Amino acid sequence: MKRSARVSLIAALPYGCALAVDLALFTMARRRLPDRMATHFTPAGEADGFTGSGVFITVSAVLLTVIAGILAVLLARARTRSVWLLVTAYAVAGLMGSVFVSVQLVNHGVHGDASAVRLPPWHLAIALGVAAACAGAGGLAARTLPPVEPAPASAQDTRLDLADGELAAWARGTGSWPLGITGLALTAGAFALIPFTGLLVGCPLLLGGLLSLCFARLHVTVGRQGLTVTPGRLPWPRIRLPLDAMTHASHRDVHAIGDFGGWGYRIRPGASGVILRSGPALVVRRAGGREFAVTVDDAATAAALLNTLIARREAR
Repeated sequence: MKRSARVSLIAALPYGCALAVDLALFTMARRRLPDRMATHFTPAGEADGFTGSGVFITVSAVLLTVIAGILAVLLARARTRSVWLLVTAYAVAGLMGSVFVSVQLVNHGVHGDASAVRLPPWHLAIALGVAAACAGAGGLAARTLPPVEPAPASAQDTRLDLADGELAAWARGTGSWPLGITGLALTAGAFALIPFTGLLVGCPLLLGGLLSLCFARLHVTVGRQGLTVTPGRLPWPRIRLPLDAMTHASHRDVHAIGDFGGWGYRIRPGASGVILRSGPALVVRRAGGREFAVTVDDAATAAALLNTLIARREAR
């Protein structure tokens, strides 16, 4: 079996199990479920939302199937084991499946009005326990998947032709328009909701929007100080790698999902990076063997300058 098919099967397995249990229980208990099931509950466990039984099982099946499909595609395209993504996928499957089963159980035997149905807190405790157990299973499953070697770096030994004593620096901005749009949407939503919901809902949205806007643009600088990555609108947090912490630099195209499992500041076995999009990336090999990557245009020039500066430092 090809690796992509194997990964897709492993990713979809917990969702298939959750769907099978959900459908089997619904089939067996269908006649003892009310036509309008209690499907939403207050923190105290009291029913405050109702859905037709047919709609409930249909929505449950669609949610489990769609999420399984999305995760299967993401993991199949990943070029690493993507341990945390698989662990999260398994935990979500366990949590969703357990909640769907609990909703059916508390509605079982109710005739007519389901407004008196309650969801005891221990159902949530069981759901969290199932999610934790599934997360552990996901971690074990991830270890069985061999990682795919990343795309080979190019131009590792390319250097700029600088005369002795000649100084040079390189700087370039890089950004993510989806992150910027998300920031604008969250900020606008916060100002729209604050008059109606108050600060409890509006402030978290506003904070998330402002942070998204600040990190939607980064500045990457290469010079005598090494490599520096800073947010476009903030002096902190700053990532700085001095020249004596590097062995060489290169550039290559990276895939945000396939290579790093997503966007933002990413950590995976053997590498870390600031990934705002797929495309050209400056890749630095650290003295300890780990790589650091940042997606930025004209990465070839940055890599060549870093190699020249590293060679000068070693010559001294």
